[in-house]
Amino acid sequence: MALLSSACLVVSLQPVYEPETIAFDPALLGTWLASEDATSIVLERAEWHSYHLTLQDGDKRTRLSARLTRVGDQLLFDITPLDGADVPPLLLSAHAIYRVVLAGDELSLADLNYDRFERLARDPAAGLPMTIDARKNVVITASTADLRRWLAVHAADEGLFDAPTVLRRRNPDETTPP
Repeated sequence: MALLSSACLVVSLQPVYEPETIAFDPALLGTWLASEDATSIVLERAEWHSYHLTLQDGDKRTRLSARLTRVGDQLLFDITPLDGADVPPLLLSAHAIYRVVLAGDELSLADLNYDRFERLARDPAAGLPMTIDARKNVVITASTADLRRWLAVHAADEGLFDAPTVLRRRNPDETTPP
């Protein structure tokens, strides 16, 4: 998943959800395993219809918060640092946006496509305020309302999201990966 990589990211300064658009689907709760590597995701119920997300990639464990929202026909996760975690001074808490597709015991997560957004960030006619920071991350600076309006029009555009990471629900009888 892009959140664990050292590659460039697409992040938003504002959330993709409004408080009244937060959704919760208990079918997402559980342990999800990627078949192609040792990545696992545990989704647990958290406060205010949010999720605690624990991402395990080999020896690296990352805890995050996630909120589910719908924009048009797209179901999206807004992923941030863990709620309540102290963010050191001069660090901003950014929002990563993932398209969510749940089909039975298969969960697909796709992040915003960096190459597409890097091109859009250089195009003044793109209609979505964003910039490229010194680390080459694309930083969406639009308000939540403007981001939601833009995504409502473009979320289904070909190539807006990367190829998804496909995870399968861990059967409770299986042992947990190391």
